Amino acid sequence: MGQAGATADPAAGPVAPGGAVPRSRAMVALWVVLGTLLVTTALAVTVGSLAHAPYIVYAPGSAIRTEPLIEVDDADTFETDGSILFLTVSLRGASRRVGYAEALWGWISPHQDVFPRRAILGDQTGIENREEAAVEMNRSQEVAAAVALGHLGFEDTITGTGVTIQDTVVGSPAAEVLEAGDTILAVDGVPTLLTDDLRAAIEPRLPGELVEVDVERDGAERTVKVELTSDVEDPNRTLLGVTNVTTRDLRIDLPFDVVIATQDVGGPSAGLALALGVLDRLTPGSLTGGHDVAVTGTIELDGRVGRVGGIQQKTVAAIDAGATLILVPALEVAEAELKAGDDIEVVGVETLDDALAALAAVGGNALDLERPGG
Repeated sequence: MGQAGATADPAAGPVAPGGAVPRSRAMVALWVVLGTLLVTTALAVTVGSLAHAPYIVYAPGSAIRTEPLIEVDDADTFETDGSILFLTVSLRGASRRVGYAEALWGWISPHQDVFPRRAILGDQTGIENREEAAVEMNRSQEVAAAVALGHLGFEDTITGTGVTIQDTVVGSPAAEVLEAGDTILAVDGVPTLLTDDLRAAIEPRLPGELVEVDVERDGAERTVKVELTSDVEDPNRTLLGVTNVTTRDLRIDLPFDVVIATQDVGGPSAGLALALGVLDRLTPGSLTGGHDVAVTGTIELDGRVGRVGGIQQKTVAAIDAGATLILVPALEVAEAELKAGDDIEVVGVETLDDALAALAAVGGNALDLERPGG
């Protein structure tokens, strides 16, 4: 006997109890729902890939041997044992805009970071950023060569016409009287033609002191009073309150030509690595004790090492390259160690001399370098 409330059509097959949809129709409905979800997902992925996202993604880049990039004229060079590796970051979204899907993957990936595009580039276009990075790399190469040759006792001539400010520290007294684009000519009447001159004029002073700063702005000179401040991360270090300063009309005349072919890599963060690479090429023996040592950090004319961006991504790149030691700016050790784990030793350095001492500690001859030709 049939169940009450249910009928059967021999051509259609049995009807489920209680009037339920037959299994074949249920499967059709399920596939319709799944198909709709699949199409919706595909459309979302496509739109996410094509629509421009206002972000820049920092991803691990490469670790590049410095020594093969360095050519020296009219001086002896030597084969190297081990190598100095300079590190790069893959910056996605600066020149080629990333899509939302790529930005989302950057947020998910443990080795990538995502930043608002404006926070990194400001009002710059991708082309302007690339051009500025190329200028910074060229300057870094010149300074690296000068620092290396100076360490070996060679004489060079370094000239400039003032220190140009790229920006001021937000909230600092300097921000009230100085502007991006100003060129500092003197502090308390002492000329500051090079960045080293400005540093020498400021750092012996105490935070809170007032100094008279002669600046050139829009072709006119003026004198302003600036209250000195201190470094947030190093309270014992006195600062003027300006950032990213450069020597205007910097000219470095070396005793012989040093050419460094870093190709399309931009920015100043390879400075320390390039200085060490020049030293490795110009001196006999093993600078690194046979190790491949990853290095990152800017370099100043007085040998000081400055901070860089993307330190975590560079640490990952160093590990991927098989380096067992990475030298980083001293203030960025903790950040590098977040990615280092037990895979690579992290050593913080403040100067070229610190970096050479670290290389000597792993078996290099970095503290006994001989000048070429004697």
